[in-house]
Amino acid sequence: MLPLQHDTPDELAQPEVRDWTRGEVEAIPGKTMPKFAVVERDYSSLYERMVSLGIGVRDNGVAAHGLRIPVKDYYDELAARQPRQPNGGPTGHGLPSLEVDREVCEAILALDPASNGELAHRAFVAEEAKTGRSLTQLSDPQRNTRYSFADIVAHPPRVLTTPTWSANVNKGRPYSPFTLNVEELIPWRTLTGRQHFYLDHESYMAWGEHLPSYKPRPDHAMLSETERSMVEAQGRMLNYITPHGKWSIHSTYSDNLRMQTLSRGGYPVWLNDKDAVEMGIHDNDWVEVFNDNGVFVQRSVTSARIPRGTVFVYHATERTVGIPISPLRNKRAGMNNSLIRTRLKPVLMSGGYAQFTYFFNYWGPTGVNRDTFVFVRRIDKPDF
Repeated sequence: MLPLQHDTPDELAQPEVRDWTRGEVEAIPGKTMPKFAVVERDYSSLYERMVSLGIGVRDNGVAAHGLRIPVKDYYDELAARQPRQPNGGPTGHGLPSLEVDREVCEAILALDPASNGELAHRAFVAEEAKTGRSLTQLSDPQRNTRYSFADIVAHPPRVLTTPTWSANVNKGRPYSPFTLNVEELIPWRTLTGRQHFYLDHESYMAWGEHLPSYKPRPDHAMLSETERSMVEAQGRMLNYITPHGKWSIHSTYSDNLRMQTLSRGGYPVWLNDKDAVEMGIHDNDWVEVFNDNGVFVQRSVTSARIPRGTVFVYHATERTVGIPISPLRNKRAGMNNSLIRTRLKPVLMSGGYAQFTYFFNYWGPTGVNRDTFVFVRRIDKPDF
């Protein structure tokens, strides 16, 4: 099954929410239900398919945001440089190998408009055909720029301006989203082509999400994540928030010496300074954070920047080093996400309607998992 896709005609498929399983509408693949495709699997060659880049990329190009970019010449070049099946395949060199990590990185850099200036130019050519706007002047200065893995090892290079992202970063400009839409009048990928606050979709209206509105923080009893911990609690209940990474990009670039110096060698628990005094916690003390879902043990940072009644732990950490044993649970503590559980937001399952149509890592049922309640207590130096 394939969901109805964003940036395709699928966006016009379902202006109303009707359920074919209840007989409210006829079941039509690609219209009132997902698309279906028959896929044949040759399991004897499954490994080879996993460690090589298939010819579908050569034949069809790469695609993003409704743009299809031809890459046949760069695919052939990649196949010649890192062949998986020598003297076989459509190029005479075989298929590009993805067997080792560096080969995967080289393939991404070779075929991504953000790291291949010629492909960025081709993407703008496709965007011009789609929008009627003159845009290739944005890519002309960078058409000869290409990054390899050796380049990004030597130093972090700037990404290139491309319509697969939304910013103009030419001439050293910092990335600012939607500058391409504002300055070049590229329509937003919405129903109207503009930014809008009112969402006239029946699911959004049913859930009270059709306009931005204030929603109070749930009471801890509503979440059912502190009942068992309340019995064993030896600390104070606080609202647990996990903002985006503070000293990393997702889970990367966090374990070098500079980043470890900034983050005290781990991912500390941030507490309000007045709350910490009342709990007998000093800056840099070890603390234990726990609820019914799990437990996290790390050093504390006390700061007036943290609102009272809350505890912050910046998210996207790896459970690799610096994770001690929890004195309370008598087992090795988890990472920061061990304290939360995923709840799916119903409106984000709406599909087939303008910007609500599904695309992986773009639009879909995001987990509402960054806000819960925990108990926090000071502990002596833990056992590793």
